[in-house]
Amino acid sequence: MTADELRLQLWDDNPSLVDFLGFDSVVAPIVAAIGTPDIDPLAIGVHSPWGGGKSTVLNLLESRLAPRSEFLVVRADPWQYDNHDDVRGDLIVEVLDQVAAQFSETGTVTGAVKDLIKRLSWARIGLTLGKGAMTMQWDVDELVEAFTPRGRTDDRSMAGFKDQFARLIDGLPYVQRVVVLVDDLDRCLPAAVMATLEAIKLFLSVPKMVFVVAADQEMVRESIAVSLGETSRSNAFAVRYLEKIIQIPISLPRLAPADAEAYTGLLLASAEADNPNALVPLAEQCSARRKKGKLPLLGDLGGLDWRPAETTLALATQLAQGLSADRLANPRQIKRFLNAFGVRQLAAQSRDVDIEPAVLIKMLLLEDLYRSSFQTLAATPPAQRGELLSAWETWAAGTEPNVDKPEGIAAETRDWAAAAPPLAAVGLDRYLDLAASLINVGTAEQLSDNVIGLVSTLLGEGQAARDAALVELTQLGESEQRAAMEFALRQARGLADIDVLIEMVIKWADVTPGLVDLVVAAADQGLRRLGPGVPPMMGASRLKADYAGVISRLAADDGIDDMVRNAARMELEN
Repeated sequence: MTADELRLQLWDDNPSLVDFLGFDSVVAPIVAAIGTPDIDPLAIGVHSPWGGGKSTVLNLLESRLAPRSEFLVVRADPWQYDNHDDVRGDLIVEVLDQVAAQFSETGTVTGAVKDLIKRLSWARIGLTLGKGAMTMQWDVDELVEAFTPRGRTDDRSMAGFKDQFARLIDGLPYVQRVVVLVDDLDRCLPAAVMATLEAIKLFLSVPKMVFVVAADQEMVRESIAVSLGETSRSNAFAVRYLEKIIQIPISLPRLAPADAEAYTGLLLASAEADNPNALVPLAEQCSARRKKGKLPLLGDLGGLDWRPAETTLALATQLAQGLSADRLANPRQIKRFLNAFGVRQLAAQSRDVDIEPAVLIKMLLLEDLYRSSFQTLAATPPAQRGELLSAWETWAAGTEPNVDKPEGIAAETRDWAAAAPPLAAVGLDRYLDLAASLINVGTAEQLSDNVIGLVSTLLGEGQAARDAALVELTQLGESEQRAAMEFALRQARGLADIDVLIEMVIKWADVTPGLVDLVVAAADQGLRRLGPGVPPMMGASRLKADYAGVISRLAADDGIDDMVRNAARMELEN
């Protein structure tokens, strides 16, 4: 097969417009709450960890509400605002702009919007003057005028903004609710999180307004606490502050195994279908069977015009049975594994390595979940690999007495080895050579399965689990810690977002300073991939002098994201 004939199948990370995840049970009550006039104004929180499907829920809500004339839907993403000095103002202008666009032919609405934006403009001038950022010449009288407190009726004051905004919203023709969908709040810096919440609470929270805020609740609470400084009351205040703003908190459910299997099947089917519309009946079939409690959710497909191949459904089942529980419950983690499968499949095709998809998935699961056992298999001479796999599978099946686990194989691999398809008779030599060349196994050969598992947890979901893994890692000898950190940092090449990794190794080096050279080298290597949370963390580290060079390079590099560069410059100023 030539390079031109090869096709890489990847699944994008964009939120879905079709409900693959059974979120109808979440979307329906939110729509009902929005249509209930008794709570006015209303703020709803849609909470889940990273990759849990929050943006998909907002998409589904928008598709339900936008066609209805009584609702005006506004999308807002504070993380993408250009002016990071006035996120509050940007959010308010976003709402006003979309209201004005909807009623562009209504003169009274357009005039009211212009008046409100004028108030914001004066507030922004005051903010700029306060920061000393304007270089024009001002005389004393002009400065006094600019900073003179203004009454509620002054059109240059924010004091009367909320009343004027309330009159604008109340006078919108036909509109019963203005629904603002706020996404990616948990990706913002703490100051931007607070500014967004203040805009909602102080200026936009008037009758007929609804806010649906999609965010990781713990991340938002931490941002509130950070903005208050390290005090004994900051965490308690953060909880109360958020509860004061969000009247209805809704947590997205973790995927059950049956839902994960159906979701994986729908993703695989999307690569197989010629027409994306063919997926809609599949998703509806899943929803109908879910309501009736029938399993598998992707069952009884004979009545559909199009259905995926049985091999595709079998692959979905195989993945649902093989993936670890934490990945199985997270839609984004499932997509990432499928993308790794697509990349490895293409790599095998480019080398003319013939391997069945089911075999490839099983080998990827071994490589991903039980790296040391994968290394044992890869390091076994080709002539002895079949014998090792046969003994491995016999031990896993438990059908013959007195069969011990093969040496170098983790006990946790029993379920993996017992699962279909059997591999003892499969020619894996060429694939193993390819896979071993694509991953770094040298460092991992020095590590136990326990340490590899701790590193995996360190890069996984949940701050508490990551912190617990870090405590265990820092109790190892320094040479073993160095090997473990080198192994962890090599995973950066396969991560779309390396911030969690970098932040955890900064904490790690704070406990074991002898490892700081590894952290600095990794940060330099991934300089343009670092997020805005990294510079403040380096600045707060007890080893901040070691990170000064990294922070300076982040502040000076024009190719760095503006948010990251500004965060680095703030650290240098501090």
